[in-house]
Formats: sequence, C-alpha cells, structure tokens
Amino acid sequence: MDALARLGIDGWSVLLYLVNFGLLAAVLTKFLYKPALKFMDDRREQIRRSIEESEELKRRFEEETKRREQEARLMSSEMQHEMKSAREQAESRAKQLVTEAERNREEMLNEAQTQIGEMKKNIRKEAEADVLKRIEAVTLAVLRDKVPQDVVRDSVKDAWSALPEA
Repeated sequence: MDALARLGIDGWSVLLYLVNFGLLAAVLTKFLYKPALKFMDDRREQIRRSIEESEELKRRFEEETKRREQEARLMSSEMQHEMKSAREQAESRAKQLVTEAERNREEMLNEAQTQIGEMKKNIRKEAEADVLKRIEAVTLAVLRDKVPQDVVRDSVKDAWSALPEA
C-alpha cells in the first residue's frame, strides 16, 4: 500500500469510492434499471399482444370476407335459378295463354259461322215467304175469280219446291 500512498492514492479513499460506487449501482439498479427493464418488458408484452390481436382480427376479417363472398355467390346462384324458373313459368304461361286464345278464337269462329248459317236460313225463309206471298198476290190478281185461292197457293208452293236450290 505504500506504493499507492507514494502515488497519492489513499486505500481508505479507494475503499470509500468502491463502497459509494456499489451503493450508487445498487440504488440505480433498484430505482432506475429494474423499473426501466420492467417498463420495457411491459411495453414489449403490450406490443406482442397488439400484434397477436391484429393478426387475429386480420384472420377474422379474411374469414368474414370469404364467408360473405360465398354468400354472395350462393345468393347470385339462387337468384339466377329463380330468374330461370320465373322465365320458364312466364314462357309456359305465355304458351298456355296463346293456346287458350287460339281455342277461344276457334270457338268464336265456329259460333259466328253457326250464327251466320242460321241467319242465312232465316233470311232465305223470310225471302222465300215474301217471294211466295208476292207471287201468290200477283197470280191471284191475274186469275181472280177463275181459280180458287187455295189451289193457286198450293200450286205456287209445289212449283217453288221443285226449283233447284242455288
């Protein structure tokens, strides 16, 4: 220790410096280093949890996106199927309506032809009766008092029946 004393270094001072340094290191470790390490560990843990949460959210988002895309495809497929079905029903109904309209048209034509035929018969009968009356009237006027009226009427009817129909 004499060598140290010759250099101007006191052993007690060195010991005191070492004790002071140890105390300073202990105090700094307890009040500064450990809280700083704890803060950094807490922060690191918080960052790790945030990253895990963001990865979980990302995974959920991707799953939800896939699920919604599948739903959209399914809905689109269903909608196309329903549209096709509606189109087929509309075409079937249109065919049915056309068939029904054609049937109604045929019925109306047949009914009109029947009515026209009946009207022709009625007109022919009326015309025939009118012509017979006129012929009878003319003939009776010519043959007045020479031939009985019943004979003339019967003769005209017989002659008329013998005529060919037009």
